[in-house]
Amino acid sequence: MNDPFGRTVMIPFAVRGALTTAFTQLSTGTNTTLIAGDADYPLDIIQIGFANNSGAATSVTLTDDGTTVMVFPIPANTAVFHPNILIKQSTKGGNWQVDLPDITGTTITINA
Repeated sequence: MNDPFGRTVMIPFAVRGALTTAFTQLSTGTNTTLIAGDADYPLDIIQIGFANNSGAATSVTLTDDGTTVMVFPIPANTAVFHPNILIKQSTKGGNWQVDLPDITGTTITINA
């Protein structure tokens, strides 16, 4: 692929100027925006990680503008890092969102 300046980029790596990062924390079952959409460019995910601070295993659902893309199982009291996976966004301008089941006392930290 090419970046906005016409330079060639090999997936899963990207040019520094074409990258952005996302961070959020989930507690209870509230759907949360991981990163808001960009009207000019699709925002593909090239890395994502999760940290579970509780003794309860759970799962995190990743959605692309409301459509479920992946469900990640998250073990109790651990961090899970998924390096170098490319998850293509379906269209420009859509939001990446994350959600988990409504489990009291569980907080999941997500970095992408």
